[in-house]
Amino acid sequence: MKQTILTIFFAIIALGASAQSPISFQVKAGVGTSNFYGENVESDTRIAYKVGVGMNYELNRTWVVQPSLNFVSIGAREEVEYVGKVNMNELYIQLPIMMAARLNLGKNYSASLSAGPYIAYGVGGKTSGEMEEYDYSSEYNPNRSYRFRIDTFGNRIDDKMGNKRFDAGLMFGLNIEYHKFIFGAELQLGMIKVNDQLDNLLQSSGIEKFSPKNLASFFTVGYRF
Repeated sequence: MKQTILTIFFAIIALGASAQSPISFQVKAGVGTSNFYGENVESDTRIAYKVGVGMNYELNRTWVVQPSLNFVSIGAREEVEYVGKVNMNELYIQLPIMMAARLNLGKNYSASLSAGPYIAYGVGGKTSGEMEEYDYSSEYNPNRSYRFRIDTFGNRIDDKMGNKRFDAGLMFGLNIEYHKFIFGAELQLGMIKVNDQLDNLLQSSGIEKFSPKNLASFFTVGYRF
């Protein structure tokens, strides 16, 4: 999957380079917050960040196609029944393809609104937390807790958290460009449940459906070449 995302990105660049439309490239970094949303989800935010490279393919003076390739760190803090308190970190390689509408505000200023889909592939991340269990050996301390730290992506049978590596959703952005510097805000809205295995475990224990999906927002700064 990771190789597929890279192949798509470089194919888009090659297609753009062979055309006659104006093309430029940019680098961008951002910091913000992320959490989960969805049915029976009550997560707390955690710090998120992203770095990436992208291309601007100008269709005309107003419309611009903007594919990019990003490395993204997102996740959430959640208290899950039968698991305990967890702090989940997800690291993704992400490919958004945005369509932007740009408005020239002056000689050196412009603003743009953008939206489009993204796909992502999980490449790493850890989930840590604290779990309580009943201690049958102690009359005075029947409950004890222990800390754990496991891989976020992978099968729970292999002592991993069980998150799916594939993610997809929608992205929205607002950018202000001054000369070649870009300042913006972005919203990432995941459309895929990140963990089916945990949901199945909870439902088999008689607990309500648990459907976490990724949600993140960033303030970004970039430079266009």
